[in-house]
Amino acid sequence: MVAAVALGGALFAQGRLESSAQVRGDSDHLLYLPSGRLLKVLDLGYSEVLADLVYLWSIQYYGNYPGGVRYDYLLQIYDRVITELDPRFADAYVLGAAILSVEAHRPEDAIRLLDKGVRANPEDWMLPFEAGFVAYHDLHDYPRAAAYFATAIERPGVHPVVRRFHAEMFNRAGDRETSRRYWEEILRTADTDYLRGVAARHVHDLTVEIDLAHLRQAIAEFSRVHGSNPADLRDLVRGGVLRVVPVDPDGRPYVYDRATGSIARVRGRSAP
Repeated sequence: MVAAVALGGALFAQGRLESSAQVRGDSDHLLYLPSGRLLKVLDLGYSEVLADLVYLWSIQYYGNYPGGVRYDYLLQIYDRVITELDPRFADAYVLGAAILSVEAHRPEDAIRLLDKGVRANPEDWMLPFEAGFVAYHDLHDYPRAAAYFATAIERPGVHPVVRRFHAEMFNRAGDRETSRRYWEEILRTADTDYLRGVAARHVHDLTVEIDLAHLRQAIAEFSRVHGSNPADLRDLVRGGVLRVVPVDPDGRPYVYDRATGSIARVRGRSAP
């Protein structure tokens, strides 16, 4: 009976809100939507039911109304109403963040909403993953994304793909050594041929990039000290710049051009 009363009240409130919208504009009426804290005082212990009702109304509202200023009150609906009524409502955080980031183009607000969900749902891996994806895809803030993915990895039931996102963020941020270390861990623990292949390719390519960076740095240091490029890469060892000249992961030497001081790898991979 209480749920029925709550539903009736919600429908009445929706009607009043939509009728007032015709007078005040597309979104100003949302100012009259009570906060979740106030509604909790009135819901007779049915906070989750009321959160569901407002959530379903929000799907209809954002699915039917044209764009524009309606996005001004997204946080009012998802942060200060729905997730105040039910802080454990994971879908509300995900949907609210999706609208904020994809439609309203407000990724920082999306992350703030997801942060609230992460705090309220310490066993849910999807919420920190979603925050990490927004940081990666929308903000291109790879260290921040890696931190969120690291949080997701520690939570139960996490999907294996999260570890791949985590490893790749360090590569995107320019920290190839750390990225390779995480991809090597994925390779060691892979339980399918597909995942082993993906991880092996990343380890291979990162190793090449790391070797080439070290060799370029060593050639530059040798040239600075001796006033000319080394005659060949073995001079880097004889000159004390390198301990050993690396070869690529397929066992082939890197290609060095003394005239330009450039270093490259042989294209293609050796047959297994």
